Amino acid sequence: MKKKNLKLLNGLVILIFCLGSGASGQVKAIRGAEVHTKTGVTILAGVVLIDGGRIVAVGGPEISIPPGAEIIEASGWVLYPGFMAPSALLTSEEIVNYESFSPDSSAVDRLNLYGDYRRYWAGGITSIYLDLPKNRLIPGRGAVIKLAPVGAKSAIVNKDAALRINLIKEAFLPPLVKVYPAPVSTENPITPAQKQFPSSALGAYWVIPSLFDFEPYAGDFAKYNQEIAASLRSAQEQKLPLLVQCRKAAEIVRAMALAEELKMPLILSGAAEAHKLAAALKGRNIPVIAELDLMINDVYAGGAVAEDAPGVGNIPGLLRQGILLALSPSQEKYVPDLLWLALYFRRYGFSDDELIKTITISPAQIFGVEERLGSLEAGKDADILFFRPEAGRPWPPLKKVMVEGRIVYEQE
Repeated sequence: MKKKNLKLLNGLVILIFCLGSGASGQVKAIRGAEVHTKTGVTILAGVVLIDGGRIVAVGGPEISIPPGAEIIEASGWVLYPGFMAPSALLTSEEIVNYESFSPDSSAVDRLNLYGDYRRYWAGGITSIYLDLPKNRLIPGRGAVIKLAPVGAKSAIVNKDAALRINLIKEAFLPPLVKVYPAPVSTENPITPAQKQFPSSALGAYWVIPSLFDFEPYAGDFAKYNQEIAASLRSAQEQKLPLLVQCRKAAEIVRAMALAEELKMPLILSGAAEAHKLAAALKGRNIPVIAELDLMINDVYAGGAVAEDAPGVGNIPGLLRQGILLALSPSQEKYVPDLLWLALYFRRYGFSDDELIKTITISPAQIFGVEERLGSLEAGKDADILFFRPEAGRPWPPLKKVMVEGRIVYEQE
């Protein structure tokens, strides 16, 4: 958009904003900061106007600040949009799910609306994809949520953001289950624990497509196959993305074939060998959430990071091919280190802007919530990180975190 048209648009936004807001007391103006919008634009001495938890205008000194607005002087500060973790469970405890297939299970059902998110805010994380366990074939539906302060209205951004499917060996060893008949009788007795099916990769690739069919089949799941199929068909009709956990190139190929057969969008998760199929992924617009066991101080699996460590070479290969990419640690306890994980790949010649996209606008686009999250633009949630440059520091430390226009964290 030409500069002249941009000024005209900003002027129109300000006019509507002033007419609608007046001196409501909710209006805030952050003035004088270096604003990294993550839309390809960096604004020096920028102005960010906020009303009701949403950004109403972003620009330079030409933006008029309405009378009565609360002004936050930010000269010398650097602003970024809040980070989005593309996979988190929000718990350090193991989540147990005994059934191989529970597609109607929702991650939101275990969301603690009164959770303490300071550990995540301290790492700049203001929203997450609330994931499900990776040790069952179809554990259910994940959600995009805001790590909002207690009492905020918009904790859930997208209740059904993706349907998780795990095509890894950990998911092929389901525990024994008991199926209790109702009513119990001598003709319909309680039976011993049964082995769940499938228990192998071959069985999984065969049975998953058939589960979307309403016609029941004989086997251990005949009693409740209809419920499973109904839930899966609903996900299919909604065009929910399949979030498929896989590692090797052969598994990725099977995931692509599965999504194509079911006519559902695909998001690859883990995908340590995705760079080997980068051209095919690019051609089909398949995004990747790449995982690493990388930890602060360049530690990987108990030692120094090797260039050929699993997954480490995956990230540069995908970035160079222009794949829509989000980064995630493979262990929950390292989710707050998301910024460090992204900036680790500076050593491959990528700019900070390229890398920070993998934890801001890219995950928002992957899960279809870019209209609200991932960048600093008019109409988006006012989730803003305040960094304060310090001499001798390669990256300015995070000092404040704003969620929907409210400061929720300040470094002590």
